[in-house]
Amino acid sequence: MNAQTKPNPGLAGILVALLAALSSGAIAAGIADTKHNLSVTGTGTIKSTDQTEICVFCHTPHDAIKNDNIPLWNHTLSTTAAYGTYSSPTFDATDAAEIGGVDATTAAVSNLCLSCHDGSVAVNSLNNPSNARPTTTMAGGVTNITGSANLGSSSTALKNDHPVNFTYDAALAAADGGLKAPGSLTGVKLFNDKVQCASCHDPHTSQDPTGMAFLRVSMSGSTLCLSCHDK
Repeated sequence: MNAQTKPNPGLAGILVALLAALSSGAIAAGIADTKHNLSVTGTGTIKSTDQTEICVFCHTPHDAIKNDNIPLWNHTLSTTAAYGTYSSPTFDATDAAEIGGVDATTAAVSNLCLSCHDGSVAVNSLNNPSNARPTTTMAGGVTNITGSANLGSSSTALKNDHPVNFTYDAALAAADGGLKAPGSLTGVKLFNDKVQCASCHDPHTSQDPTGMAFLRVSMSGSTLCLSCHDK
């Protein structure tokens, strides 16, 4: 092979990386490019005027709120007593549990989302403030989630939403008849064999073209729904 036809390993690596990025369908490269960036570099309406740290709004390496469901959690948990649970004649899960009225020892993954998205806790209410900037001021004094992102804190808030905090196992798939076996799920994620808000939503990035829904799988052609539902 002469010099004119010898492949360029550097160029090949770049092409492979480019193809991988295109095939993944990712819209946002990471949290810095999403609405969950609440720091001064954020592009959303709710953002800080002085906090330069992005991760501190949810996570802290020290003095975290800790249980087995919480990844170094730093945001104040909601004290909402009840959100309600989804019910339907076609819903076959028997252990869907109320996620209101919890504390740090009993919080589920979905409680992490609701600690902001039930609208009752300020987004800059942190368990362990930043050492570099202990006070986090929000633009325009807007500290709470409002609008369509506010799931509401009333007792009926989750009754008409997709059910969460229930076990998704082979027994449920067999009983329902229209669900895929848990071992064949693609894209979506179970937490301790349970469906949580984060089963469909990834708080750090999004496959949704708008970049706002934080979806693990695109809704194009109802692909997200069909990740679990065998229809």
